[in-house]
Parts: sequence; structure tokens; C-alpha cells
Amino acid sequence: MLKRKWLASVIVTLMLSGCAATYESAEEAYQDGDYAKARESWQKLALEGDNRSMYRLYTSTNRPSDKDIDWLKKAADSGLVDAQYDYGMYALEEEKYQDAQTYLTKASDSELDRASKVLELNNKLFPLWLKAENDDAKSIKNLGEHYWSTKDYDKSLKWYKRCVDSYNSCSFYIGLAFDNGYGVSQDYEKAVYWYTKSAELGNGSSARNLSWIYEEGKGVRIDKKKAFYWMNESAKTNWGGQAQLGRYYLYGIGTEKDTGKAFSLLTEAAPHAKSALYFLAHMYYYGDGIKQDYKKSFEYFSKTSKQNYSWSDYFIGNHYYYGYGKEKSYTQAYNWFEKAANAGVVDAEFRLGWMLSQGEGVTANSRKAFKWYQKAAEQGSVAAQNNLGVMYAEGNGVEKDDYQAFKWYEKAARQDDEVAQNNLGIRYESGKGVRKSNQLATFWYAKSAQKNYKKAQSNLNEILNKLRTKTVQIKKASVYKEGNFDSKELLVLPQGQRVYVLSSGSKWTEVYIPKNHTIGYLNNTHLY
Repeated sequence: MLKRKWLASVIVTLMLSGCAATYESAEEAYQDGDYAKARESWQKLALEGDNRSMYRLYTSTNRPSDKDIDWLKKAADSGLVDAQYDYGMYALEEEKYQDAQTYLTKASDSELDRASKVLELNNKLFPLWLKAENDDAKSIKNLGEHYWSTKDYDKSLKWYKRCVDSYNSCSFYIGLAFDNGYGVSQDYEKAVYWYTKSAELGNGSSARNLSWIYEEGKGVRIDKKKAFYWMNESAKTNWGGQAQLGRYYLYGIGTEKDTGKAFSLLTEAAPHAKSALYFLAHMYYYGDGIKQDYKKSFEYFSKTSKQNYSWSDYFIGNHYYYGYGKEKSYTQAYNWFEKAANAGVVDAEFRLGWMLSQGEGVTANSRKAFKWYQKAAEQGSVAAQNNLGVMYAEGNGVEKDDYQAFKWYEKAARQDDEVAQNNLGIRYESGKGVRKSNQLATFWYAKSAQKNYKKAQSNLNEILNKLRTKTVQIKKASVYKEGNFDSKELLVLPQGQRVYVLSSGSKWTEVYIPKNHTIGYLNNTHLY
């Protein structure tokens, strides 16, 4: 009898040690790179109820199959703590929030720290997740808002797309994402779609942003009337929209200019929307539709400056620079311009360049002046582009460079700056930085002279004797804006009128006529 008990004990021990050895040998095979053998052994052991093997079927692959997930769950259900944690995290990723909470809680109860940390980190989100799992629209919206606030736009948009039929704000944020490229590729067409969907349900922010898209022509044709329509809709429910509607009336955007309506709308919106206060400051500053009042404009610009309106800093600088409602102070002006310029306000960048070049309120520094002129010029400031050209031409604050001088003069001249047009004419006449051309010099002098720039008018008088002339040979010859009879007629010249040739083609000649400093085209058959 004792012999039989001893044999049974040995058999059980061998079975247990054999099982353990099999698990260990499978692990050894896995470490040696024989993954197929390892998984085959774990599969057999898992079928026999070994929870470690169940768990390893999940952890031994980078791409777990559905069957591997089933084994993970069985391991978790058997009480294996690591499996409970992993299954809880899997459920969380798959948005099975009830399962996630259940299994992570089990792991946490077994004092697994990382499970406790996940639960603690998401303690405010789990109640929302659990309700969202049951299609609670408010919780879904709140989750969208949460992830938007943390700039996790991918997750935010996933939630917002689930609540578009319940809350118009959900469509707004999707539109905002496409408008700005938050978590998606920027796509104005899709932004318009989502903004419109939201705006038609009464969302004022969507109507406002939709208005801006039509005003600026972002991805659509500019349509000021549509812009006005949507801003008017926005104003019904949104203080920011009302402030912008005031701006539309102030500047006549999509509607007739009406400073009275603008003032009324802006005044009402001012306590609620900082942009309204900013536009009111503009009205007082320029005296647009109301009595000019620099003290009020300074007061309002000061308030919006505190709300990070950088252009307000620039206008405060102007008050000090010109002594508008304040004692004139170049030092104070410089400080405010510098603050605005550091925020990228282009007019302030130009003003800093000017003050540094002239030594106004600060020690003159041509190199620093060049730096600020360059910043402003690259942002499109025409005056800065001209002044940058001057600095290159003179080698002031930068190494002299005739080509760069020409390049910047040309940029400004093509934007109708009369000083730059005259300077460009000088470049063509002298041949500095460009091939010499008296004809092109005359063209640009004339463009400048048309704006009554005296230096250009004087330069014209001196260069005309260097040009070839032709004479009108018919009784009346029309001068056209372009080289065709369908273009605008600029002048009618009598027979015998002498004109200055700028360029000639097979059918038309470009000419300069001293009267009104006209540049136009005459048909070749009308000249000799």
C-alpha cells in the first residue's frame, strides 16, 4: 500500500516537473529564436490550463491575433495580474471602457502600481468614457473638448464626429481643424462644409469663421456679400461676430459703409469682445464717423494692449511719437514700437528701423535699423522695401550692393510707391545694379511724377532729351492704355504732336506724353 502511494507521488511530481520544464523549454526556445516551437508548446500548455502560457501567447507576438487576445483575457480571468493589466490597456485602446475599468481595477487591487497610475491619471475621463460607450452625446462632446484642450486633435476629432447631429459646436471644431490644419491636412473646402453645417444650426462662431473665409477668399472665391451675410448671422448669437459686423459696417465690407451702425454695434459689443474695443479705438484715432478723440483712442488701445492686441501697442507708440493726446516722447514711442515689432507687427518694424536710422529716442544704429527694415520689407512693407534699397545703395548698415538696391526698389515701385519708383528710375538711368535704359528710367520717373513727386518730375525734364521721338501724322490719334483698340482711351493727340518713344513693336509703340505724365500706346500707322 505504501509502495503504491509512493509511486503515485512520484508520477504527480514528474508530471508537474515535466509541465514546468516544458514551459521553461518553450521560453528557452523563444529566446533562441525558435518562435514557432515556443508558441506550439505554449499552445499545448494553454489548452491544459496553464495561465502563464496563455499570457505568453499574447506577449510573444508584435501583432496579436484575435485568438491571442482571447488567451490574454483567459489569463486575466484566471487571476494573472500582468494579464489583467494588459487586457485592461487593450480594452482601453479599443474603447471598451467598462472592460478597461474592470480589469485595471483588478490589477490595481493586486497592488500593481502601473494599473493604479492609469486609473488615477484617467479618473476624470472614465466616467465620460463609460457614458460615451453607451452613446451619451454630452459625454462624447465633453471628450472632444477635453482632447482639443490638450491639443490631441486626432482623438478630439474622433469624438467630435460622433456628436455632430446632437451639438452644432462639434461641427464647428471639425471645421476649425480643417481651417487650420489641426490633426488633419488643411482643407478650406472641408472647413466650409463643416462651418456651414454648424452655422445653419445657429452656431455663431461657425458663421463668423465662415464669413472670414469668404472675406479673405481662403480656398473659395472672395465673396464680400456672403461674408457680410454670415457675419450678420453670427452677430445674432455671438459678441465676437457682432464686433466683426461692426467692422464690416465701418469699412463697407459686403455692405454700404455706415459708421453710425458700426459705432452702435461696437459700443454694445465692447464689454464682451475685445475686438470691438479695438475697432472703437480706431474710430476715435482716425475720427472716422465720430469726433476725433486721441485720449479715448489711447484709453481703448491701452485696454486692448493688455489683452495681447499687438497692433494696439503700435498705435500707442504712435500716440507718443506724434504727441497724440499724450506728451510727445520718442523714448516711450520706441519702447511701444519695439514691443509691437517683437510680436511681428510690420508697421512697428518699419518704425523701429526709421527711429534707429535717425537716432530718435535711441542712439542711432544703422545695422539695427537695417535688421528691422529687412524684417518689415520681407513682410511686405513698401516703405521698408524702399529704405532697404537706400541702405544697400549707400552701404549704410550693410555692405554696398547695387543689385540688392535695385531689387528692393523694384519691389516697392511695383506696389506704387512714388519714392521707390523715382529711385528705380535713377537705377535704370545710371545702370547701377541693372542694364542701363533711359526708356525704363523714363517709365518709372513718369509713374512717380503722376503722383506729384517733385524729384521725379525734375528727373523727367532732364532725361527726355535722351529719348527718340515720333510725331502724330493723322488729324486725331488716340493713346490707349494697352496695345489694342479695345483698351481704355487715355488721350487724343492732334496732328504734329511729338511723343517720346519708350518701346516699339510691330503694330504699337509705347510712348510718354508730358501732359499728365501719360504713358500709353499709339498705333504705328498713326506715327512717323
